Amino acid sequence: FSVPDNVYLLGTMNTADRSVEALDSALRRRFSFVECPSMPKELEKLTYHQFQGIDLSKLLTMINARIEMLLDRDHHIGHSYFMNWGDTDPETKLRQVFKNNIIPLLQEYFYGDPVKIGLVLGDAFVKELKNKEEGKVDFAAAYLKAVDIEPKPRYIFQNVMDPAVVPLQAFKDICDGK
Repeated sequence: FSVPDNVYLLGTMNTADRSVEALDSALRRRFSFVECPSMPKELEKLTYHQFQGIDLSKLLTMINARIEMLLDRDHHIGHSYFMNWGDTDPETKLRQVFKNNIIPLLQEYFYGDPVKIGLVLGDAFVKELKNKEEGKVDFAAAYLKAVDIEPKPRYIFQNVMDPAVVPLQAFKDICDGK
């Protein structure tokens, strides 16, 4: 097997994914690697990098700083989610990026720990169900007296696509470190 001189093989790998650690080691022995960290400053080149008081570079920098404090720098979110939005309304696209990319990624990073996602994004994105009637579960009465059940705190992720539920101020708060 050989590769012609005029062909370059480029591959990407997420170092946070430990399920491919053996493959990663094998590849590192055979190829050279160039780290491509998240570059929030690249977002400043975009025409839409600031809109309605939201600075995408600051937003990504703050999210990554929080992730690094809770996990490590290998879990940073890349700037590519915020690139090539085209003619899409920036607010709509930002909400889509959070809904389809950032929140699912954070749910994977902090599996089963929505409080940490709340630490990264803020309380507008993750809501604790405080009302005992919200999400109430009725247990079989015959066994209920035999067990002392203390309900665990429950959390839901807000509908980020609905401005009435997650206002633009919530995104601004992330930029401002709130």
